[in-house]
Amino acid sequence: MSRVPRPSKFRYRRGEPVRLIEMSPIVLAGVLLALVVGLCAIWAVLHWHPSAPTALPGGTWPDRTMTPGAADPQLTGTAVCDHDWAAGAPPEAGAGDLTYSKAARHTSAALKDEVFAEYNLVNPHDGGQSYEVDHLIPPSLGGLDVRENLWPESRLGDGMNAWAKDRLEYRLFRLVCDPPPGVPRLALSEAQAAFTPDWVAGYHKYCTADADCPEFGAH
Repeated sequence: MSRVPRPSKFRYRRGEPVRLIEMSPIVLAGVLLALVVGLCAIWAVLHWHPSAPTALPGGTWPDRTMTPGAADPQLTGTAVCDHDWAAGAPPEAGAGDLTYSKAARHTSAALKDEVFAEYNLVNPHDGGQSYEVDHLIPPSLGGLDVRENLWPESRLGDGMNAWAKDRLEYRLFRLVCDPPPGVPRLALSEAQAAFTPDWVAGYHKYCTADADCPEFGAH
């Protein structure tokens, strides 16, 4: 016994225009809203740029009993901005043609191993990919290259890692040595204080917008 086909309201007859599936206004509005939300999400992913890092990886804060920070007491005013320093511990003013930062850096491999050991870490010896033996007060702002000013800071953690601190260092160096027009010059002592006792708090104080502390190479 043959089956009689059931009639369908969507059956197409030759010569008739094809009708689209009918939707109620509410369903249509929901579909359009979902489409808009999806496109916005795709745009946000493609254009996302973190304004202020918030995640705190291990190694963000140094142990203050081992790394209290140390700065060169001979520096006053904007002397740290000069390019007449000779290498030394501490550097010698007016005796060379280096920046203070370059003249002050002489961290030996043995000292780096000592820093790792005191923090109960094994030096990975991977060219600085995992950790940076960092200066709490940066040499660019008069920090000394001594054990009391060093700790192994993570470069791998998201957010407040060594790269974020580098951006803060550059921001403060500019405020001390070459502030933008209309911006008052920052005292060296204030710039140094931004790293002690909490450089993360210093970041949030001086890097309130993306343009303040941009990623290196960003325009």
